[in-house]
Amino acid sequence: MRGRQLTAASLLGLLQLIVVATLALAGPDDDTHAAPVTVVAPPVVSSTVVDRVNALPGRPVDAVALSSRSVALESVRGGRSVAAIVVDLRRETDAVYVAGANGSRLNGVLARQVAAVEASYGRTVRVWDLVPARSGDGGHRYVYVLTGIGMLVGLLSAVVITWHEGPRAPTLVRGIRRLVVNTAVAVVAGGVMATFAAGYYDAPFALWWLVTALTVLAGATTTLALESLFGVYGIGVATTVLVLAAAPLVTLVHPLLLPQPWVTVTSWLPHGAALIAGTNVAYFNGEQVLRPVLVLAAWSAISIMTNVVARRELRRESTATG
Repeated sequence: MRGRQLTAASLLGLLQLIVVATLALAGPDDDTHAAPVTVVAPPVVSSTVVDRVNALPGRPVDAVALSSRSVALESVRGGRSVAAIVVDLRRETDAVYVAGANGSRLNGVLARQVAAVEASYGRTVRVWDLVPARSGDGGHRYVYVLTGIGMLVGLLSAVVITWHEGPRAPTLVRGIRRLVVNTAVAVVAGGVMATFAAGYYDAPFALWWLVTALTVLAGATTTLALESLFGVYGIGVATTVLVLAAAPLVTLVHPLLLPQPWVTVTSWLPHGAALIAGTNVAYFNGEQVLRPVLVLAAWSAISIMTNVVARRELRRESTATG
């Protein structure tokens, strides 16, 4: 048993070092990564502008053409795109509409990228803010804080249960009891956070409660699922997944500015999904909240299934050795 524990501890330590080293070398990029952008321009130049924007080195922008200026602006207001470029051939200056809530750094990078393309045509751009951030909430920093608190509460909830009852539930009844306790913690803690968030952002309390409760529950169930696989070392693995892997977000950088692999992976991790969901509720009327909410729910559902399967396999092993 000691040999197995030593091997597990060594692998966990190596995993932690890999994550820390990756994060130490990684920093916010100077370009976006496939940022969704809409382009409204006369038919004679629309496809040319879109092709030129999409041909930028490294594909920082994923542009699509729209025929309606109002639809393009609503796309920015609803969070479906991060910018809308409106070309008016009667003028030498084109308009770039952004959401200030996404952060000045992201919008500055987008403006620079668009301006470089426009300059090649001898044109300039002017930036307009359609969704300004609330005072003191530049880059939706409080959504980052709420996400971090939710993940931490979920992790601590699982740790407390482990301290009282051990890393694994020996019976189905005790497993269900753990789930009930975690759910209760998620509902209560989520309600407290939702009360603050709904008041500050003037957004629906029920929607905020759903997001915050699922964030806490995903953190707790993921931790217990990893413990069912690795024993007490699962807490360390959970720390890697829920805390260390979230380090790029601690810098308050928009996910589209994160380097690879984080720009791709983040939205599928609990903290990334929670951040995206919270941002949509806070500033974009919750229009794009379904996908990240489903990601959070999937983490909890898969974690619960993992606990059930792990308990069954351990029972089979004990029966076979007994």
